[in-house]
Amino acid sequence: MIYDCPTGHISFTRDSLEYCGMKGCGKAIIIISPLDIDWFYKINPHGLCIERKELHKIVEDPNIPKDAKNKVKEVFREFSC
Repeated sequence: MIYDCPTGHISFTRDSLEYCGMKGCGKAIIIISPLDIDWFYKINPHGLCIERKELHKIVEDPNIPKDAKNKVKEVFREFSC
């Protein structure tokens, strides 16, 4: 699932979360997509948390598979160009 934090953090995880996954944040979060991106679990078995302003790094990273990038683009339309 993909969660959104009011302070600008995005969490990609299979776990059910009530609070942000970013270390030290702890704000309540909401699910923005039930979509799961399996590739992120190769980096960390619990998923990935990233600042929204850094999502472009996922789309631009040549080491991340195209299908993972496409799923990010599906949820975050600003990268669908």
